[in-house]
Amino acid sequence: MMSVTDLSADLPRHIEPTLHRLLSDRIQDARACGLGDLTHIIVVEPGDGEGDFIREADFSPFRNLLSETRFGDQGFEPPWCWHDRPEGWGWEAIHTVGNDGFAFIILVPDATGIDQALLAML
Repeated sequence: MMSVTDLSADLPRHIEPTLHRLLSDRIQDARACGLGDLTHIIVVEPGDGEGDFIREADFSPFRNLLSETRFGDQGFEPPWCWHDRPEGWGWEAIHTVGNDGFAFIILVPDATGIDQALLAML
């Protein structure tokens, strides 16, 4: 799991070009909206699972804290408020937290080894 919390820092050079462009765009958008300090970008990588989300961001996409349901439960809704399929990538989801504008931007590639439950939710 790659985590970008400092939106003022340069991105590593070794990032795949499509991901680099997507990250650059999201960072530019967050800064333009005045949310640079309130945005945490997570890039899911093959092999990442629920425990990685909990360690990195202290939340699970497989659990809805408001309804106390988990993925697979009747009535479960993922915690994000928006998701889409960016061209040339896999999935993107935004999970807002609190009333101050803080958000996680979660980027999930179409790649072998990505958690199948996460892909099913998206």
